[in-house]
Amino acid sequence: MIKQSERHSKCQYQADKAWLDIQYDSDNDVVRPLELEKQMEDPPIRIDSDLLDHICGSMIGMALGDTLGAHVEFQPHKYLVQHPVTKLMGGGTWGLNKGEFTDDTSMAICLANSLIARRNYVAYDQLTRYKWWYRDGYMSSVGYCFDIGTATKESLEKFESRQKKFAKKHNIPLDHLDYLSDPDLLKEFDVKCSRKDSAGNGALMRLAPLALFFHKDPSIAVELSGQSALTTHSDQKAYDACRYYGALIVGALHRKKKSDLLGKKFYSTHKKWFNNKPLHSDIQSIANGSFKKDGYREGIRGKGFVTNSLEAALWAFWSDEGDFRKGALAAVNLGDDTDTTAAIYGQLAGVYYGYKKLPSDWIEQLYAKEFILSLSKWIAYEGLNWSSEAPASASTSEHDKQPHFEISQNSSTHSEAEKNPKDASRSTEIKPYVKLELSSKLESLKDHNPDYILQRNTIMDSYLAVASDSDGLTTAASSKSLQHDKHTSTQQGSFIHDNYESCEDVCKWMKSLGKEYKKYMEIFRRNHVDGYWLLNHIDDKTLNEYGIDSLTHRQTIMTNIEQLKKKCRANNSIDSQT
Repeated sequence: MIKQSERHSKCQYQADKAWLDIQYDSDNDVVRPLELEKQMEDPPIRIDSDLLDHICGSMIGMALGDTLGAHVEFQPHKYLVQHPVTKLMGGGTWGLNKGEFTDDTSMAICLANSLIARRNYVAYDQLTRYKWWYRDGYMSSVGYCFDIGTATKESLEKFESRQKKFAKKHNIPLDHLDYLSDPDLLKEFDVKCSRKDSAGNGALMRLAPLALFFHKDPSIAVELSGQSALTTHSDQKAYDACRYYGALIVGALHRKKKSDLLGKKFYSTHKKWFNNKPLHSDIQSIANGSFKKDGYREGIRGKGFVTNSLEAALWAFWSDEGDFRKGALAAVNLGDDTDTTAAIYGQLAGVYYGYKKLPSDWIEQLYAKEFILSLSKWIAYEGLNWSSEAPASASTSEHDKQPHFEISQNSSTHSEAEKNPKDASRSTEIKPYVKLELSSKLESLKDHNPDYILQRNTIMDSYLAVASDSDGLTTAASSKSLQHDKHTSTQQGSFIHDNYESCEDVCKWMKSLGKEYKKYMEIFRRNHVDGYWLLNHIDDKTLNEYGIDSLTHRQTIMTNIEQLKKKCRANNSIDSQT
């Protein structure tokens, strides 16, 4: 990080709390949220305990939903009918440790950090922090970006491109521009970096900090909720979904009854909050109660379209019977974009029920929970101190003042840009992105073996290629995505054994094979081989790549894996057509 005194005169922004900005350790790895906890201090004054309980509830609730759904992200509903999620787990899709979160929470923390650091809404700064996350792993639970929607990725790359042109135009060193402070230049920079008609759920999933920060002025909170979408998701449905959900979060924080929040008259009763601007017809339909139906059987879907996600999260809240645990699990078990559906649910349910009513056993397992709790205090503190008379340096960009939409009252079909959830085409982006742009960083990580991560991402192609819902809508993935090496599972059968879930369970099993196999325990730990990975993705070639040179030992291990599969095949295999 360049010292403030050495930066261009137009780039003098500096956070007054070091933990808000990107930091690197002595090995040049980004400092993660858990490691930043020791730098954090509480705000200087005591905050109303009831207000804080509900703000913490929203932020922690979002993170809990995210981590609850992370290990089954992209799994279709049919799979989760047979293997419903009932608790926090690690492994699975991304190979995360239990309690670690994905892009939903990381981006929300980036947004919160920006609001606190700038003490206002500065879209340029938000994009800068999203870029830090994308490129350097800022606010990631694992130290690098491993899960990113296509629309978000494209928008951040557009932001980088505009920064380069802007730096050249104004003769500012590019590496100074992240700290842009000049009010006029902030207004000049075009922060709407999204491609046209991008209507995924990537903006809705990160929304909570903004609505919580500006809650004391509902009309500003609602409008800025919509504006916050436009940096990465330009479609009117994304804008209005965020406006509507922002209003619900504010309403819950103002202690509105659940029946009022979910009632047909919420919009009409609070029209002033929306500056009397109508909602897109698809969002209005949801506000009118389209989510009040019998779940998946009647069309509720955990897809990556913003309309699907909004409807699914509201269905989970409406049907949770006052129980956050029940609602979050219901959101996840819809399948597909499991982490985001549950994270969106958690934002609203968490602020409504409050932190004290969230599952304590889940909270105890949540990564960097103290960081998120402290961050919540600062959201409350700076939000209460915020004034609409904020200095010009923190104002919105000239390009960020009003969206230019033609209000459609009839559109109920998905645009071409919507046809891949979250944006589901990201799955085809993840593998090359990880291989080409993160390979060197992955190799240096002590806690995440690169082969493991890369294999996980290869497997994602096959998950998407075979996943389809009851409407026959098959997720877009190329046919060649199933043509992997033999050591990669084709997902024609997926095995789960109740006694072998964690990496340590697998290590104990390895030890049981005999004294001469104990030496392989550390190899399995280093490669994060949990029960799911053991049963579904380990074969002779993989064992050889791990450094198990003895053919006899590899054969013994594979023979015992097959024996384990036989014990769980009857109850846990999934049909190859799922």
